[in-house]
Amino acid sequence: MADPFACFGGDDSDSDSSSADEGNTINNNSQNEDDKNIDRARQLMDTYNNNTNTTKNNSSNTASPTTFQFHSSYEDQKARTSLLPWLNHNPLYLGPMALSKCKEGGGRGYIATQDLPPGTCVLIEQPIVKGWSEVQMGKKLGLESIQYIFERDDAKLVIQCMEELHPRREEVLEIYKEGVDAATSTDVDSLDRTQIIDMISNMNSDTSYVQQVKSLVEYAKDHNITNSDGSHIEDIDINRLLLTLRYNGFDSGLYLHFSMVNHNEDPNLIKFRPNIDEHEDGLYYSEARTTRHVRKGEALTLHYLENPREVSHATRRLILWDQHRFDIGDESAYKQFLDNGLYSDNERGNHIYESELIHGKFPKSTKEGADNGEENDERDNVATTDNIEKSLDDLEEMLVEIQAITQLQSNGKNADDTTFDRAAALELTIGELIFASTSTLGNANHILLSRCWRLQIDIIEVILSHYTPKLTEKQSVDLVARFLLSVKPLLESQRCRLGIDHPDVARTYQDYSMALQVLLSHPKKLLSLNLGSLDQCSKMEHHSRKEKERIDAMYPKDVDIILGSVKRK
Repeated sequence: MADPFACFGGDDSDSDSSSADEGNTINNNSQNEDDKNIDRARQLMDTYNNNTNTTKNNSSNTASPTTFQFHSSYEDQKARTSLLPWLNHNPLYLGPMALSKCKEGGGRGYIATQDLPPGTCVLIEQPIVKGWSEVQMGKKLGLESIQYIFERDDAKLVIQCMEELHPRREEVLEIYKEGVDAATSTDVDSLDRTQIIDMISNMNSDTSYVQQVKSLVEYAKDHNITNSDGSHIEDIDINRLLLTLRYNGFDSGLYLHFSMVNHNEDPNLIKFRPNIDEHEDGLYYSEARTTRHVRKGEALTLHYLENPREVSHATRRLILWDQHRFDIGDESAYKQFLDNGLYSDNERGNHIYESELIHGKFPKSTKEGADNGEENDERDNVATTDNIEKSLDDLEEMLVEIQAITQLQSNGKNADDTTFDRAAALELTIGELIFASTSTLGNANHILLSRCWRLQIDIIEVILSHYTPKLTEKQSVDLVARFLLSVKPLLESQRCRLGIDHPDVARTYQDYSMALQVLLSHPKKLLSLNLGSLDQCSKMEHHSRKEKERIDAMYPKDVDIILGSVKRK
């Protein structure tokens, strides 16, 4: 990320007055005092930097508990991947984890095979289907994606690999075996009835859907696309394949091994999206790393909303039910769910739970999103979060448009006035939304406020990166101050909800450090924010910078080294 504060040199003087073109002058005595404050701030920063370096160099115990490295080899990978369902489609790298039976998902999931510190790489995998068709983008995975796979040169291979993903072909065939009425059978458990029977029944109630299925069956027959046992693709196979895509597909494509990692509302893994430019061989892969300490035997989990934004419990509940057909529950079930981990962190779970409260109450919701007869105040609470999220959706769309335009501009001097005006107006609108939402939610730590703060941080970054020549010095400093006032609560919220070692926390620490660096050169403005003395602010800046470096060190870009360790010599 480009430094949004690079436009502010260390020699800038602090002033609460407007610039000279507005007809105001600076008092010389005040200027001298400001120079002293600036020198004091710099001295403090130098002092804390030097003291820390001295302490670090003199320390006899510099080992970190997160310096663990899992060492693997080609022989080790071959032995452990031999136990996986796809013998000829192993991941690029399988870390210290193994498949195990469980109650969640399709009855299987990955668990840690030893204690893992945060930042441990556990999986590197290329998708078996890279991305989706243009027709499918922006919509729930549908029959268009089945057609997209059928048109691939390796369609038969992909279809046969999908037989082992939930819901497995063997399981579906057992439910719909000849002579058995699946709808009335008592041998099917409740989860399979919900995720398989009910879903297939609902899909087949649509006449146009049934016709599309038959067309796909004919296409598969004409192009010799068969099941692994050589049998022809039938209607039930198309239904199963569609459910497989909906339950297992990611935005970036379909993965075999990532699909075996189960969902959790408080996950201990983060999946990094593919970046073809990251790897020297141009591999298109995703990697997963732990975001906190994971005990041996603990389930490794992801959040199924890939790259999830901060959204309310009611919205997550609706999306997860609609796309994956499982329910994270209302208040009592959700709180129990947060507390029921094998090695649960109740303190973090409590923070996650409390981040949903509205005026001290957990809003009621249903998996279908309907009000289901709640009392008026309960419906109002759900409507409150819904309205805020709709506003955020609109504002985020505006931000994306502005970012796209500014990326095409060479520098701020050539910036379009209309785009600058839109960016400035968007920043003010977000500030108003933060103020209104804080009052409406009655919870200064609500999850949606984190999304508001991040949105304001992002638009201010755009303005300071591209439009500084259009700002007076006072306007620039005021923007940095508002930036800092959003970064501070966001950092506090993320530390509580995500843990102190999460990479998202590192980014926010960086924002905090940069903003403090700028405002330490404008001490009057910094002191007016009531964050503490200059001494305390210097300590905060130094601590934030070091925390950013500490967390970054946990997530090194060392995929080439990892993959090199498991290559055949």
